[in-house]
Amino acid sequence: MTEYFQVAAYEVPVRYKPDVCIIGAGPAGVAAAVAAARQNLSVLLIEKYGFSGGATVAGLSGTICGLFSSGPKPEQIVFGFANEFYTRLKQKNGVSNPVPFGNTLLVPHDSLRWKEIADGLLQEGHCNILYHTRFLQAFTDYQGRITSLLVKGQEGQFVIKPGFVIDASGDAEVVHSISGPTFLGNNGVVQTPTMIFKMGNVDNHLFQQLSPAQLNQKVKEAALSGAYQLPRHHVYVFPLPNSGEVLCNMTKITYPDGRIPLGIDSADLSFAEIEGRKQAREYARFLINEIPAFRNAYLSDTGAQVGIRQTRSILGKGKLLNEDVMQARKNKNAITHSAWPMEIHNTGEVTIVQLENDYYDIPFETLVPQNATNYLVAGRCMSAEHEALASARVTAQCFGMGYAAGAACGLMLHEKQEAKNLDGVMVKQWMKQQHLKDTHEP
Repeated sequence: MTEYFQVAAYEVPVRYKPDVCIIGAGPAGVAAAVAAARQNLSVLLIEKYGFSGGATVAGLSGTICGLFSSGPKPEQIVFGFANEFYTRLKQKNGVSNPVPFGNTLLVPHDSLRWKEIADGLLQEGHCNILYHTRFLQAFTDYQGRITSLLVKGQEGQFVIKPGFVIDASGDAEVVHSISGPTFLGNNGVVQTPTMIFKMGNVDNHLFQQLSPAQLNQKVKEAALSGAYQLPRHHVYVFPLPNSGEVLCNMTKITYPDGRIPLGIDSADLSFAEIEGRKQAREYARFLINEIPAFRNAYLSDTGAQVGIRQTRSILGKGKLLNEDVMQARKNKNAITHSAWPMEIHNTGEVTIVQLENDYYDIPFETLVPQNATNYLVAGRCMSAEHEALASARVTAQCFGMGYAAGAACGLMLHEKQEAKNLDGVMVKQWMKQQHLKDTHEP
């Protein structure tokens, strides 16, 4: 039985009254902030870390996925803000050349450059950024409008009174705090976490000759031999922009009984962080001992946190279905689209379901919590079925979702609309009027 302790009521200062407050500075949050700022809205961005980037930086996923088509000759199909960010990274030598991932391509990037590009875009838009600040609780009025956000900075707790809110936390923290309807994975089962790590001093010439299929086979053989503890056999390694650095997406974190740690549980996260570092060290030992390109390499770093692929999803006005992805369905309310495969990390081996020579659309309604008034979500807490989310949650699509959500705040403010009454057609028309390029526009 759970024991409870009554916390006394207390007063905290109101410090900010922005037009838009965004919780979470991952790709979706950064894009949302920039879009809102480009409509001359006052923007406050809240982030628990000391930098932007979310899972792609703190979790060291380190790649822009979802920019390209799937097929024999992948071409870039996602543009808009995703392309703007990608272009800035290229100009700063912050990306490697696109590399194959199944039937499509991804773009490895340098995490420091990612942080710097995000800082620059946010400062250009005169966004107010509060790093090292954690969201605690949202409060609503009798109409269901979010009136206040309680947060905790280094100086203590304070309140924000926003006009509009975008939940880009990845975990639907804002929606959950006001008891908005959410669900967790596939009947409570989510994708497995991964501790991604970097190897330094890798022989680039030998690395370029390394076959992914051969590497997977060597990992499997080494694990079956008992010489190494390597729970995942389908692994990814990508060259980073800095010479001799390689990004390793190789670990799979579960409890000994097979349970998957949840990214919204402190005990589970603590286990995952410790276990992830142990696995990273073991995979590095395997690479150094068994793969010639890594003979003189070393484990240089792990993510600032374990990589979390999935936690809460909202129940939205619309929902991205597995069939939408598999049948490459188009939708007039689309605010971004994707050809990224269903990339499912479960307790068994990684499952990759490819899209061939086509793409599907992500409707704006997947960002609208049911009966929402002045708030939206953006990013991986969108409304989507478990397998569909395994495709839609990646970086380029999060950029697109965030940019549309930020644009929609301007629409709601100027047209006196509530979130639940918006659709993708309205948002796209508004974006065109405001000269905000969507993901279809080069």
